[in-house]
Amino acid sequence: MRSHLNILLVSALLASASVANANLLLNGSFESGSFVPPSNQTMTLSPGSSSLSGWQIVNDSLAWIGVGDPWGLDAQEGNLFLDLSDYSAGAPFGGVQQTIATTKGFEYTVTFYLGSSNTWGRPSSLNVSAAGQSASFTGPLVGGTNDWEQFSFVFVATDAEATIKFVGTSGVNYIGLDNVSASITAVPEPTSYALALIGLVTIGTLQLRNKPRLQLLVRAA
Repeated sequence: MRSHLNILLVSALLASASVANANLLLNGSFESGSFVPPSNQTMTLSPGSSSLSGWQIVNDSLAWIGVGDPWGLDAQEGNLFLDLSDYSAGAPFGGVQQTIATTKGFEYTVTFYLGSSNTWGRPSSLNVSAAGQSASFTGPLVGGTNDWEQFSFVFVATDAEATIKFVGTSGVNYIGLDNVSASITAVPEPTSYALALIGLVTIGTLQLRNKPRLQLLVRAA
């Protein structure tokens, strides 16, 4: 019985770690959807478009770009990526958002790659927001023609769901976005929870190890 309990507890710990590391966002690399570019392997998406699976287009139009584009740009992951500036130079810029299920009080981390290019002007910046919290991120002032910089944004859930939104804030002709993910990074009192489970597993293991010794003592008496 105790061995079965130990197995269940260990399985629970492993399952919790797996859930915490899973990407809660759908289509984080923008690979899925109805990509039908009219030319230049570039497709303009306007607010209200349903072409990009899992995502809503907000604020203004943006460009969905694929392999073989003439701009000298490539995806950070996969074949497709976004340019929040679309074809026009300067503001207003486009954005995307997606709503995920959350647990109030839990901490979540959003990671993403911001694209910059010497060819199309620097710096490129965007704002990330979720659950009433937000932060702005800016790419490097110097670099090459197709650079990707990873950033992270942390927020604490305030409800049963949260809308994660990315909107371009500054740039010339290019604000790249690709390889977006969101995951649980902390729960209320996570250390106490983990230690309690580990403690139960340890106690159960020690009891099993000592069982033969106890039986011998009883027989000897």
